Amino acid sequence: MKFTLGWLRDYLEFDSSIDELCEQLTRIGLEVESFSDPKEKFRGFVVARINDIFPHPDADKLKICEVFDGDEKLHIVCGAKNAKKNLISVLACEGTVIKAGDKDQFIIKKNKIRGVESCGMLCSEEELGLSESSEGIIELTEEYEVGNSFSDYISEDEVSIEIAITPNRVDCASVYGIARDLSASGFGTLKNIDFPKIDSSFKTEIKINNTLKNTDCPQFSLRQIKGVKNSQSSEKIIKRFNFSDLKVISTLVDITNYITIDYCRPLHVFDFDKIKGDITIRHSKKGEKFIGLDDVEYILDDGMVVICDDSKIISLAGVLGGKDTACDKDTKNVLLESAYFLPDSIAFTGRNLNIISDARYRFERGIDPKSTFIGIEMATRMILDFCGGDVGTIVSDSNKVPVVNTIKIFSSFFEKILGIKIPDDFIEKKLEAIGCELTKKKDYIIVSPPSWRPDLMIKEDLVEEVARLYGYEKIPSCEMSINKITKSKTNEIQRVRKKIKTLLVSRNIAEIISWSFTNEDIENLLASEEQTIKIQNPISSDLSCLRSNLIGNLLLVIKKNNKKNIKNISLFELGPIFNGVKPGDQEEYITVIRSGNSFEKNWIEKDKLFDLFDIKADLDCILKILGFDINKFSLTKKSRPYYHPGKSGSLQLGNQTLGFFGEIHPEVLENLSINTQTFALEINLTKMMKFYKEKITSKKEIKVSSFQSSIRDFSFIIEKDIFSLDLVSTIRDLDKDLIKSVTIFDSYEGENIKSTHKAIALEVKIQSDYKTLKDQEINDLSDKIIEKVKNKFNAKLR
Repeated sequence: MKFTLGWLRDYLEFDSSIDELCEQLTRIGLEVESFSDPKEKFRGFVVARINDIFPHPDADKLKICEVFDGDEKLHIVCGAKNAKKNLISVLACEGTVIKAGDKDQFIIKKNKIRGVESCGMLCSEEELGLSESSEGIIELTEEYEVGNSFSDYISEDEVSIEIAITPNRVDCASVYGIARDLSASGFGTLKNIDFPKIDSSFKTEIKINNTLKNTDCPQFSLRQIKGVKNSQSSEKIIKRFNFSDLKVISTLVDITNYITIDYCRPLHVFDFDKIKGDITIRHSKKGEKFIGLDDVEYILDDGMVVICDDSKIISLAGVLGGKDTACDKDTKNVLLESAYFLPDSIAFTGRNLNIISDARYRFERGIDPKSTFIGIEMATRMILDFCGGDVGTIVSDSNKVPVVNTIKIFSSFFEKILGIKIPDDFIEKKLEAIGCELTKKKDYIIVSPPSWRPDLMIKEDLVEEVARLYGYEKIPSCEMSINKITKSKTNEIQRVRKKIKTLLVSRNIAEIISWSFTNEDIENLLASEEQTIKIQNPISSDLSCLRSNLIGNLLLVIKKNNKKNIKNISLFELGPIFNGVKPGDQEEYITVIRSGNSFEKNWIEKDKLFDLFDIKADLDCILKILGFDINKFSLTKKSRPYYHPGKSGSLQLGNQTLGFFGEIHPEVLENLSINTQTFALEINLTKMMKFYKEKITSKKEIKVSSFQSSIRDFSFIIEKDIFSLDLVSTIRDLDKDLIKSVTIFDSYEGENIKSTHKAIALEVKIQSDYKTLKDQEINDLSDKIIEKVKNKFNAKLR
């Protein structure tokens, strides 16, 4: 927020310098971002008079001016067209520094111009930074005394200060609020303000129908003023606006904007003659249109607070006025509005329509609900002073003021939080200074915060206020007491996550981290509409749902890369998915996805598309690094809808489904315009950790046999639908003591094999822990393997 020093002095008496003022503002939490003091800038410039003018002997467009600076007469060469005898202007004497722009500067020196010596420079407004452009030198009135420093005539309304306001301090989004806070800190004295009460001369001819008086608009008041003249604002307001970066529009509009900055009381003024019928305050309906003062047409959503007449919407309450009822130079009769809207309703409208205004900034943070009538009276007084007119009565449908929150706090609580003892009388004095009402008890006080401080809600807020006004710099620092950490810095799940991530990166798979939100379209594509968890206030229309899987966001990344002609992609993500909105409905998943070729084009490797075996190898590696044996798991063909039904499966341990893997369904890929086969795996890390903890608490001793092992190879022809893992598990279960490992080393489909079948080749390692096996024992076990596989899977030995 930006304001002028003169504006602040309207409410605060103080003798301190501007540097001391800026230091105190920052000290109490109103950080000064910048300040501009033209008095310092113009100390080297003098008010001077042109006594006489002579033509330049060598230049038709230049003149030689005899200038009196109060002490001596100087000859100055000048090219300004408006230079004339007896003109009072501003002289930059020899040695004066002139800034051209923000960085460039030059020093005035005695110099010869076309052979004539010039002892200074007569200045234009542009050269002094008083305007962006100007013609000729500055012309001053007789009020400026020749010989005086030009800085002596700079008013305090040209000295500006800009502060940063934290979101909770809306009370300081006004000049009066800043003065009040400075006074509470002991800097200066707050002036007593007599708020006007204007007598009316007629009854305001309008009715109010406030349908939201019990919800979003508990206060709404109007006043009609007849016979106004909407001319240019006063010089005082224009100067304050110019040096506070506010836009000057017209007197009526400037008055409402002035009070917004002056007292943190947003108001609005309508052209009464442009209003049709009475005023209604209601919620908007989806699709309604509204043209604002910024000439932009807005399409409204359901639930926005709007102000209407009998034919149209005339204002977005607390956010933006309407063009159709705006005041202009021909406005003769006005309707002045002062209301209180609930912060949430204003924030909802402003954010959804992306409208930023001074009114919205204050309303959505919570202005003083008791300022409604004060604001309308202040505006009425200014309109009468600057625009004239006759005043109507105030029409109000309600004036509900929120119940004041009370806070019980013990004196010892301040010392407990701050670490130092602050005198009780100082605490009470400062709380009263910021407007609180106190009820003193034996060991505690009951505090009622003022209506303009909605941020004071709990006892910690009061401690913060006392500390702020006491001075954070006065609170001594102390060393933190650090207990020696005896426990591990990382827990089990963190170590497991790191293991998995390190493994996958080593397998040339890149990690991504995406939003826990996702697009509703992709969510509906991968899950049923009933499972979709929609967010009521999404940060973006593309992030309107909680994700029920990690696949969706990974597929969107593949789609974006494919558009950039990046086809070979391997990605993984470790993060939460959501099965509902209740506690416990969140689970952590690790998801890997591969698309395109397994190798980039090169002269050594042949092109090879990723296939089901690549993703299954990733699954096997993840299980191994966690200490699991994939053969201990069972695979089923039951999978999720977004997988290919014939090329996917689920991973189970006991009656728990721990993950899924397979090829992504072609229809899903087609919907996302992904043209290459894509494979994925998902592991429910939350469920997996339960088995992981059981496993690590019951580790068995690893035994290595010293006896000779024997390797036997088998090749079976089986139906395609049979999982290879089922074949491996069946063989292992025949004799867990002697069969140490079963490994598939080939899978064949083609000539001499039915189209419905495949040939699987396995290597079986047979070894005893206690003796060297005889050939007959090995042959007997081999025969059992062949017989078991034939009977269970209707297989043939190849």
